Amino acid sequence: MKFDLSSINVSSIKKGFNYIRSNGISGVWTRVREKTVGPGNAYNNWYKKVHEISEDELIRQREHTFRYNPVISIIVPVYKTPEAYLRKMIESVMAQSYENWELCIVDGSERQSTIVKEYMEGENRINYLYVDRNLGISGNSNKALQMATGDYVTFVDHDDMLAPNALYSIVEELQDNKYDVIYSDEDTMSADGRRFSEPIFKPDFSIDILRAYNYIKRLFVVKRKLAVGLGGFDSEFDGAQDYDFTLRCCERTDNIRHIPKILYHKRLNNSSVSLDVHNREYAKEAGKRALAAHIRRLGYFATAIHTDMWGIYKVEYETPGNPFLTIVIPGGNSPELLEKCIFPLFEKARYNNFEILVIDTESENKDMTAFYHRIESIRKNVKVITNTKLDGLPAIRNFGASLANGDYLFFIDNNVELIDATAMGEMLGNCMRDEVGAVSGVLYDDNDMVYHQGYLIGVNGLVSNLYQGLRHDDMGYLMHNRINADCSAVSASCMMVKKELFYKVGGFSDKFKTSLSEIDFCFKLIELNKNIVAVADAGWYFHDTKPIVGNTIRIEEEIEREEDLFRIMWPNILKTGDPFYNINFAREGKQFTLPEITPEAAGDDAKETENDTEGEEDSKE
Repeated sequence: MKFDLSSINVSSIKKGFNYIRSNGISGVWTRVREKTVGPGNAYNNWYKKVHEISEDELIRQREHTFRYNPVISIIVPVYKTPEAYLRKMIESVMAQSYENWELCIVDGSERQSTIVKEYMEGENRINYLYVDRNLGISGNSNKALQMATGDYVTFVDHDDMLAPNALYSIVEELQDNKYDVIYSDEDTMSADGRRFSEPIFKPDFSIDILRAYNYIKRLFVVKRKLAVGLGGFDSEFDGAQDYDFTLRCCERTDNIRHIPKILYHKRLNNSSVSLDVHNREYAKEAGKRALAAHIRRLGYFATAIHTDMWGIYKVEYETPGNPFLTIVIPGGNSPELLEKCIFPLFEKARYNNFEILVIDTESENKDMTAFYHRIESIRKNVKVITNTKLDGLPAIRNFGASLANGDYLFFIDNNVELIDATAMGEMLGNCMRDEVGAVSGVLYDDNDMVYHQGYLIGVNGLVSNLYQGLRHDDMGYLMHNRINADCSAVSASCMMVKKELFYKVGGFSDKFKTSLSEIDFCFKLIELNKNIVAVADAGWYFHDTKPIVGNTIRIEEEIEREEDLFRIMWPNILKTGDPFYNINFAREGKQFTLPEITPEAAGDDAKETENDTEGEEDSKE
């Protein structure tokens, strides 16, 4: 990183000392880390300057008339809630710019009716019920759900807060589509509610991420009829009752909407029982049981297991019937490289019900011909087919698929080498799911850095590689690089697909010879409502190869022509953005970081930080 010394001035030095005075020397490293590796302390300034709703906008929202005005029932079970937090929660509901709501509070601890009834005076939208016997989080929530009369219900923890535009944003989305489930982004606020941190910028709905952990959390909105029809919360899963409920809701519908706005603030409360180690372990086990029940209901041959990351689960999908797999590999011109590709499939891979078709397009290469004779003589399920008329990888892959005997096609480039013995089985287990179109593993470069783990659309150009440059054990944003995750497209350098689906979408288009062919292929699968999955525990090396030799200008012209065609063919996703990459993130530069704030907006950052910190100290006193 280069530093421009000319940019240093008295104002910058003063801001630096103010920040050190407010946060200490240790805070400097926090500041640098959070500025460079993702949303963190700098997020507070971004939220207040860029994202927080203005008073003028709130006035406009209050004056706006919707065609569809559903009642939103807000479910809140309270239990020994500190008075200040209870008041702030109620006030955040009463401050909503959308006014067609009802607040359903069930009190499972000592009576807090005096506080609630104070707000109920002259306000008929607040309902309160005291239960003589605490029914637990699920039982109390269900009591509140029984009180609800709204078209939709949502859930707020007793010490958290809604953003003032939360319900308005929900109803705005319901005007053209009466979604069954809606969820938003969220963050954490300080105990006094003055500072915001730990934003959770979520992707659009991803069943695979949800099966790793409850990434949806809050704000979670569901049709009341759906919630009641499911029987509400199940006390069997207390500690992870919201995870179980979310899984059951999402099993019943695919009409799910994500709103990429921070509409919910979770309060940072050091006295919370959620911080107790025993309760956390209890919740972790409850979450695993909820996931296992979800798997059983859907009839998967699979097992829910814990990972080495706390509270993160994994679904291990089996391969019932052990279907026959056809592996298609372009021959290339390097016997050494192709040997690295093929031999581990026999010597290391645990899944062994496959054939390998090597497509030779350079039959005059004597070294390759000798290698082909040797590999065919020692491996009966390896066949080399020569076709010198094929032009480009898409054509090679299509040709190989046309000769396949397997029900599943596995495309591997000749510079790809197996790392994980279970990789093929992991990929096949996922590929066999009815809702899945194509899967890939994770490709690592020779420095053990991620080379490819899915494609990002519209970030750092037309397309780019997800998580490129991370190590295997790095904790990427929300740990999505460590779990199976849905994405918009994956590389055909390591792609598995059902043969039936391959032919249903017409294989790889002959309009593209670059990697756009595989992205176009994945988009066609998505049009069939199929998911594209990157399997985190299926590791492969993607060895460096020599760059393409040829007319550089002509190659660049061909790439430009293909990109123009791609934009014409797929305008919608390029317009709306990658559904698995939150629109609040920057479109240029490091992935999963916030855009730079303009100098005008950021000018009083240090002053605001100082004032906020003083406010926190005052509140403690």
